[in-house]
Amino acid sequence: MKNVRSVPSIPHAEYFPQPPRANPLARGLSILVNDARELLNFWPVLQNMVVLDLRIRYHRSVLGFLWTLINPILMMCTLTAVFSQFQPGSWKQYAIFLFAGQVPWGLFAGILNECSQSIIGNEGLIRKIYLPKLIFPLARVFTNLTTCVFSLVALYLVVWLLGPQFTPAMILLPVAIALFAIFGLGLGLILAVMNTFFRDTTHVVGVVLQAWYFATPILYDVRNMSPRAQALCWYNPAFPFIRIFQQIIRDGQWPDLTLFLAAAGIATVSLGIGYVTFKHNEDKLVFRL
Repeated sequence: MKNVRSVPSIPHAEYFPQPPRANPLARGLSILVNDARELLNFWPVLQNMVVLDLRIRYHRSVLGFLWTLINPILMMCTLTAVFSQFQPGSWKQYAIFLFAGQVPWGLFAGILNECSQSIIGNEGLIRKIYLPKLIFPLARVFTNLTTCVFSLVALYLVVWLLGPQFTPAMILLPVAIALFAIFGLGLGLILAVMNTFFRDTTHVVGVVLQAWYFATPILYDVRNMSPRAQALCWYNPAFPFIRIFQQIIRDGQWPDLTLFLAAAGIATVSLGIGYVTFKHNEDKLVFRL
């Protein structure tokens, strides 16, 4: 046999060079920009979804959209009649305090409840036509924002008779509402994914929100608590948001800078985690419907 001369081994990389690695930050920004453009293109669809949801919600009711204003008023009157007996001060002061926390919490709870069902509730539409899946939780957020604004105006006109006046600090109310809604949207995106994969999430959300409500100083004033209990309140991510509303509406003063920074940081982190979670599972959602 002839001796076979061995061929020197040549590194594999010379024939098949590795593709250049994509910058994760640049890729993330590209996805974010594309989503923003897509949502702008579908903005009329988002508006129609919000209007249709509001119409269906009060379809065939005698008072219609007025229930948006009546429900929080009745709830506030009921809670004031019960819990004002256990709080220092007059019932009028407690009604103002309750109003400052009850309305924003209604916005937050509504966003979480409805965002968690936004994907499975639109199963037929998702299977028929292409729409950005982000549009479904966003529509729930805007629906609850619309309801919150009307409720806030109506309730303030009622509570205004009890004492609080319009103050310059109230120009920050839109910022406070936006921060709380962003916080809710971030959590809502996570819940929308979880509920699509695990349908028990809907029931868990209701229980957690009920416990979270009583753990947040809405029915009781944090200023009447011990220093240790006040420190523990900071472990509640909803606390800075509620406290901002209480300082603006009940106290009539500018909110503490610490509260605003904490609320902005929590809202940003929540939205970031929620967006990444939603985009990571977006293509899998349709197979779980």
